[in-house]
Amino acid sequence: MSKKLQVSIVVIILLVFVYVYASPYLVIYQIRQALKHEDSTALASYVDFPSVRQGIKDQLNTELVKKFPEHAQASEGGFAAFGALLASSMVDKMVDVMVSPQGVAMLLQGKKLKESLPFQAQPEQSEQQQTQAGEQAKEKLSYHGKYQSFNRFTVEIRHPQKQPPINVILQRQGLSWKVTQIVLPIEQLK
Repeated sequence: MSKKLQVSIVVIILLVFVYVYASPYLVIYQIRQALKHEDSTALASYVDFPSVRQGIKDQLNTELVKKFPEHAQASEGGFAAFGALLASSMVDKMVDVMVSPQGVAMLLQGKKLKESLPFQAQPEQSEQQQTQAGEQAKEKLSYHGKYQSFNRFTVEIRHPQKQPPINVILQRQGLSWKVTQIVLPIEQLK
């Protein structure tokens, strides 16, 4: 083998390793650009919506089960269990509505869970005030990413006003990455 061919092979292998390592950071950058430009179609291409929906449903249902103590379920007969089942059904429907490209965009911008609901009443503000508030919120967020394993990458989104962080889990899918779970802080689930 010629020396040029050996060097070319080594360079190609190094470039592949650099791309494999840097690919989640590139996806996070592209997600942030989609948020900045309010491009919900581009954002949607990086989110596995069924997986995110199920993850949020599981978090909310776990918190809901904690609210129904075991002794209340036993003392009230089937009514407490029926109430928990009904509440769980309502949570599932609410999450199905909330986890849309717009809802996920709001969560990734550091907004609270209840602010991402489409039917949430918002106080009247001028368009300029809304734009300024949105730009300030986007600028102040900090994103810190790290590998948890070769195929799993976590991004912690911190808000400067001491709100608890939101963790976004990305999974490798082929050569790209997709958001598969959004772990909300317990404070947002209340």
